[in-house]
Formats: sequence, structure tokens, C-alpha cells
Amino acid sequence: MSRHIASQPSAGRWHAIGLIAFLWLLSLYAVKAYARGGADPRLSYLLGGAALMASTAALAGRLRGWQERRSLLGGWAAASLVVTPLIGAIDPAVTRDLPGTVTITFAYIGLTCPRWRSLAFVPLGVAAFVIGGGKVLPGSLTTVLLAAAMWVIVAEVPAWLIAQLEQQSALLRKIARTDALTQLLDRSTLGPQLSAHASGSAVVLIDLDNFKRYNDTHGHSAGDELLVAFARALRASVRNDDAVFRIGGDEFLILLPGADRTEAERVLGRLRDRWTDAGEPVSFSAGIAFGERDLMRLADEHMYANKRSRDLSVD
Repeated sequence: MSRHIASQPSAGRWHAIGLIAFLWLLSLYAVKAYARGGADPRLSYLLGGAALMASTAALAGRLRGWQERRSLLGGWAAASLVVTPLIGAIDPAVTRDLPGTVTITFAYIGLTCPRWRSLAFVPLGVAAFVIGGGKVLPGSLTTVLLAAAMWVIVAEVPAWLIAQLEQQSALLRKIARTDALTQLLDRSTLGPQLSAHASGSAVVLIDLDNFKRYNDTHGHSAGDELLVAFARALRASVRNDDAVFRIGGDEFLILLPGADRTEAERVLGRLRDRWTDAGEPVSFSAGIAFGERDLMRLADEHMYANKRSRDLSVD
């Protein structure tokens, strides 16, 4: 049984990682504050309130389905970069010795957000670094600029690698569901598409007449060229939303979502005209089925009825 392997963790898992990392960050600040002999009450309220708000947001996201939205993952990074200068403003000693938290936050941005999204977080990162780290401007300007450049690199390198991985994964998925010779969809994707469009759709099943005889007489190369030419005629004859499959050696299928008999026959007529005009030596038979549960079976029956009638007319 084949299994789909995701190119990276799901949005829900990244939201869980973001929540855990944010609570871990608050815990670090709490430990640092109490290690100094007790925390400012304002700091305790801020840390507790931030933890409560983060947990509430995560619970609401789980209940409402927000955790499946990747566009919201940057919220955890924003929360981390906002809470750090707030804590630093109350007690700079708590955040001064933990500048790496900003870098870790940008690493999370790179792993979860689109390329160049990190640039939008740089102002928050600078605020966290300057206020939380107790930096004095303009004396520390060079340090701040170098740190900002490092954050962008830390974020953009994984973001670029993930973008490349997703492009390669998309290409592999396309190759896996495409017939190598004709570049039409192959049979592996037919089942899901038939299930999705079974109601209110038409299916046209097509078989090339006497293709095996042509293939044996003229050779496999000529047979392949004929199949490619027929696939080209199919693509040129269908509508934009139609799906065209090669489901066997010389068998093809057109799925026409939302088409009635008139529209399906119009598509089939365009194909016949185009194929006749091309002067190809092999004809084809076709069967059409509409809105039934077993579209493939009905289309197959109609196609072979059409083939028998064509054979009788030739005789």
C-alpha cells in the first residue's frame, strides 16, 4: 500500500512546536528572574498572562481548525519577539543573558514561513535585541545590524531549502501521476477524480480501433507516435476543466465535470473532426456515460457497442 510522505511536518504539528517553544521561552525568563532572588510582580503577571493567552489561543485554534492554517504560524514568532522587549523593559537582567532566543525565533520563522517573510519580523527582532539585551544606540548600531543580517540568513537558508524541496516534491508527484509517453494523466489518479466528480459529470471512454494490428505492422515506434498524436488531439479538443487519462495501451478516458450529453458529444465531435483532418490511419470508438455510480462500466459498454456498429458498417 502506497503512502504519501509530506515534505515537512503538518501545520498542526508546527503550531504545537510553536506553543511549546513559546512556553519554554517564558519558563527560561521565569527561571532567570527567580534565580536573581525574586521576580518583579509585574514580570510575574506578564509571564503568567502570556502563558495563559498562548494556551487559550492554541485551544481555540484546535477547536476552530485554525491550527491547520500555515499562514498563522508566524504568530508564535511574533509573540516571542513582542514578549521579550516587554520583559526586558521591566527587568533587563532577565533577557540580557539570553540573546539566542531571538536567533531561535528566526530559525522557526525560516522553517514555517514563506521565503523573505523573515524581513517583516526584523523590526520586532531589533526591538527584542535592543531592549531585551540592554543595548545602547547609536553605540551598538553595528552590533544590531550584524545581528539582524544573521537572523535573516538563519531564516532564509532553511526557507530556501524547503521551497526547493516542495518544488521537487511537486514535480515528483506530477511525474508519478503522468503517463510517460503521452503526458496525459495515468490511471492512478482516475479513482479519486471519478469519486469527486461522479455526480453531474460525463465520462467518455475511447479505444483506438485495430491499434495492435497497426503496431505489429508498422513497429512500436510508429505506434508510439500514433498514441502521442492522439493524445495531442485529445488535449486540443477538451475544455479547460476536463481531465484526460491514458488508462491502457490504446484506451483513453475523458472526464467532463458538469457536462451534459450535448456538451460531451460536442467535445467528441471536435475530437473526431480533428483526428479525421489529421488523416491518421487508425480510427477510434467511444462510449459516453452520465451521472451514474459506475461510469466506467457504462462507458465501456457504450464504447464496445459503438465499436461493434462500426465493424458491422465496414463489413
